[in-house]
Amino acid sequence: MIPVLMGTLFACLFLTVPIAVSLCVTCTVFFAAFYPNTPMATLLPQSMISAMDSFSLMAIPFFILMGSLMEGCGLAKRIVKGAEKVTGSMPGGLGMAAVAASAFFAALCGSGPATVAAIGGIMMPAMKKQGYDTAYCAALVSAAAVIGPIIPPSIPMIVYGVTIGASVGELFIAGVIPGIIIAIVLMVLNYFFAKKRGYLGLSKAALAEKYGETSGKKGFRIDDSVWALIMPVIVLGGIYGGVFTPTEAAAVGVMYSVFVGKFIYKELDWKKLRTALLNATELTAVAVILLGGANTFGRILTLGKIPQTIAAFIMSATENPVIIMLFVNVFLLITGMFIDTTSNILLFAPLFWPLVQMLGYDAVYFGIIMTINLCIGMLTPPVGVNLFVGQTISGAPLGAIMRDAIPFLLALILTLTVFIVFPQIVMFLPNLLYG
Repeated sequence: MIPVLMGTLFACLFLTVPIAVSLCVTCTVFFAAFYPNTPMATLLPQSMISAMDSFSLMAIPFFILMGSLMEGCGLAKRIVKGAEKVTGSMPGGLGMAAVAASAFFAALCGSGPATVAAIGGIMMPAMKKQGYDTAYCAALVSAAAVIGPIIPPSIPMIVYGVTIGASVGELFIAGVIPGIIIAIVLMVLNYFFAKKRGYLGLSKAALAEKYGETSGKKGFRIDDSVWALIMPVIVLGGIYGGVFTPTEAAAVGVMYSVFVGKFIYKELDWKKLRTALLNATELTAVAVILLGGANTFGRILTLGKIPQTIAAFIMSATENPVIIMLFVNVFLLITGMFIDTTSNILLFAPLFWPLVQMLGYDAVYFGIIMTINLCIGMLTPPVGVNLFVGQTISGAPLGAIMRDAIPFLLALILTLTVFIVFPQIVMFLPNLLYG
């Protein structure tokens, strides 16, 4: 049973068949081999409908739309402006601003590639003008965009929560501290590279002149950046304060983006709104098919007791929870190089969750670890989407970008290992707020 199921799936993936189609083909082959009387013509459509029949999943199209709107209405460049005012005078200040802006943007859109496109498109030209190497710019922004799905809101966390049955709200709050720690690690690494390569920051006078402000004032005015910076407070504060659910928060974020883009910044027009709606519709349609195939695939795993079989096999080798978690994460790091984040969660969360549960780990903790792990895959070829977006924006050779991305990649893996060894770092906020 397992050889037929996994053999068909990996054969499809090896032949570069799209993930959604691969799942549907695998399910069809499985039932044809072992349950030939199953009416597949009705089973797959029913599974697709039941997979999407979830209030939590409605947040996905809203968050996708919110990210698209922010690119078109000027929120992204205001976030960059606010970040540069704080860090721009330090060595490697623009690099730090790129990381900080990515963290802020992550708290709004929940997508790595969108973060690279929005922040990279603004920061990379400015960084190159200040003497930064082109490949380094792309590597840094691509690494910083890994934070996108870690700091809430997070589309992968929503998919994981629905797949496993974990609380999306708790997943969101659990991602805050790991996301901030990763941002700090990347900033520190950028600082040392900047000192070594001579990437100096702007003087306070030059920074003030750039934004048309008087350097004699204490600090700088945030001015119109504040509309972008308070958006995470509205969206996330509403969730954690119990004012609205993550799905409702996504809808509020969309309305806020439209309001600010149209009436405050006055940059959102009907053409940009139409483009954002089309992008959100296309990505949501892909997610529907993917979730439908994954829902049927999950039913097959349960039917064949495959997760329990794999858990028993691994437990027969070792019962040390940390070693088993490290093994699971090495496996996910490898699959993250070849399969996108959402597909990985849909494929392997149902497979590994019974094992992790037997070890006594919390569903929220495993969700954060899995999300961080698979987000690192955005920085590793051949499916390193952050790298490819960064390469497109910067125009630097992909090989040079990958070379400069290696230190950031190693730092991310080391940080992930720390979270595995010390689970209390991840669970501090959920335990504090939810007990």
